[in-house]
Amino acid sequence: MPNKKKCPDCLKVVSEGTRAKIIQQLKKNSKKAGKIEACFSLTQPTISYHLKALVNLGIISGKKKGREVYYYLNKKYPCKKCFILWKKFI
Repeated sequence: MPNKKKCPDCLKVVSEGTRAKIIQQLKKNSKKAGKIEACFSLTQPTISYHLKALVNLGIISGKKKGREVYYYLNKKYPCKKCFILWKKFI
């Protein structure tokens, strides 16, 4: 069951430009952190910060394979009120 308390946080997180672009990149398939980082002119710690914010709200998940972490977009929306917005991404 989606968490209603997460809705304002979810909207805040996905409305940030870099995070929205990360979500769009993960729409088609999973990517390792290094590939995501390569698409931006930002430092690795900055990208990690954005990835962590998305993971903490359940928007994306990461799966470790060896030394690499592959991130993918969760197919369920994180909160009920975000459903319409979420369907635009998925």
